[in-house]
Amino acid sequence: MSVGIQTISEDDFQAFQHLIYTETGIALNDSKRCLLSSRLAKRLRALRLNDYIEYYDYILQRDPSGTEMQEMINCITTNKTDFLREPHHFDYLTSNIFPGIARKAVTGGPRKLRIWCAASSNGHEPYSLAMTVREFSAFDASWDVKLLASDIDTKVLAHASEGVFDVEDLAPVGDLRTRRYFDRGTGSFAGKVRAKRTLRDLLTFRQINLIEDTWQINAKFDVIFCRNVMIYFDLPTQRKVVEHLTRYLKPGGHLMLGHSESIQWTPNPLRSLGHTMFQLPE
Repeated sequence: MSVGIQTISEDDFQAFQHLIYTETGIALNDSKRCLLSSRLAKRLRALRLNDYIEYYDYILQRDPSGTEMQEMINCITTNKTDFLREPHHFDYLTSNIFPGIARKAVTGGPRKLRIWCAASSNGHEPYSLAMTVREFSAFDASWDVKLLASDIDTKVLAHASEGVFDVEDLAPVGDLRTRRYFDRGTGSFAGKVRAKRTLRDLLTFRQINLIEDTWQINAKFDVIFCRNVMIYFDLPTQRKVVEHLTRYLKPGGHLMLGHSESIQWTPNPLRSLGHTMFQLPE
């Protein structure tokens, strides 16, 4: 049997639909059946299993550590990302949000900035945020600045924490920023760059599942980026996640969503600023 070309049966697909929804909140519609077959086939080959239902039973009955459950989650998540994607959000940080935080500090507010990138993927977004912070001159060495970067996918988190990227990935960043914030690889690392410590020192990477009822986070944030995540959730899950994220915003804090996402349909205290930007009233 060639697992690589086997199509998952309707009953098996529905079993995985339910399992994936329960564990991640990702709602796979019927059009994703072939995609799921392809991605899970890699795990069947790795474990030398014969079919998808055997893999399903393996996860539930022979994986007490949860290792294979995480492997499955890593397989089915989508990690499309770019540096400075949807640049209007970064422009708004520089032109509105950061100056407002800096003004409050001048009048006695804390010299403290907290940002959460809740869908880190391979790291392009958190490092874009770190660059944007470093380029705002008011945030000098006296400021306490921390950026949390999280994802449900442990494989992309491990990659992101290294801060290593292909040179071509840096095209949206530009030559000046690339020289300022990245070191070019040589020898076997030719064609690669690594984020300099000035960026890496700002970032903490952690696995966080957004649909869990509790998150081990002891902070509130000035800004939360949760972009291009809601599109994978159904409406009840979107409502739950948005309500939970809102509880981690400081008064006056901002939530940024992806370009095709909206929360206008759900009751929440956030007010829309346009362009998928939302603010919690002070």
